[in-house]
Amino acid sequence: MQSRARQIEFYASLDAESEIERPHHYPRPVRLLIKSKFHRALRLLGHVTSTDALCVCGGSGMDAEWLARLGIQPTILDISPEALARARIRAQRHGFKTWLVRGDATRLPFRSECFGMALVHDGLHHLGHPYCALDEMARVARQELVLMEPARAALTRLAVAVGLAADVEPAGNAVRRLNAAGVRARIEARSWRHVRSARDFVYYQPWTFAIYRMADRFPVFAVFVLTYRLLNFAFGRWGNSLKVVARR
Repeated sequence: MQSRARQIEFYASLDAESEIERPHHYPRPVRLLIKSKFHRALRLLGHVTSTDALCVCGGSGMDAEWLARLGIQPTILDISPEALARARIRAQRHGFKTWLVRGDATRLPFRSECFGMALVHDGLHHLGHPYCALDEMARVARQELVLMEPARAALTRLAVAVGLAADVEPAGNAVRRLNAAGVRARIEARSWRHVRSARDFVYYQPWTFAIYRMADRFPVFAVFVLTYRLLNFAFGRWGNSLKVVARR
């Protein structure tokens, strides 16, 4: 409970305008990296059949905005009232509709199979019990599950060792990175039979934005895109970003 209170306090202290507008104001390469996570998850999932979705740990609504652009009606669940207030402003400003619910991801206040899709993007690793939240997502989703989280990887351990990543976030929570086998087993135990996973390299932190901004313009951006795609084609299976999707 103390850790949760620290996280709520931390997210209340963030710059509201920056949270509402992310990733629109990010450097172009960072926007590409974020978009690549969603696109890779969609490719793994194949044809999307859901018309509504629950965004678990949905924060200021970035994931919900992305789903709304696909024609999927999002509901945002988050523990932070400030994050939900920012999500409301985002929805009004960017022209999409969403439902907002304050709640605990490990005890979702919804009946079973009441959403077509349950999706989480960089949310479970904040939690003390991420697999409990995953169980809840598998319970409330009727058709599709989408998970995009930091992977437990050798690359990440190296990044932590050299100071490029951390095991404790500024909000005070331990970073609980996930592995594909554990996630897949947990989902399959909840009677989901069509489960797929993949990993990629995706790295951005606020301190990297000035570096990435140097690649905002063509032709440097085109070189960045090509290099990034080649990197993941050759070595992505060992990457630090995990995607797991499932269908009933």
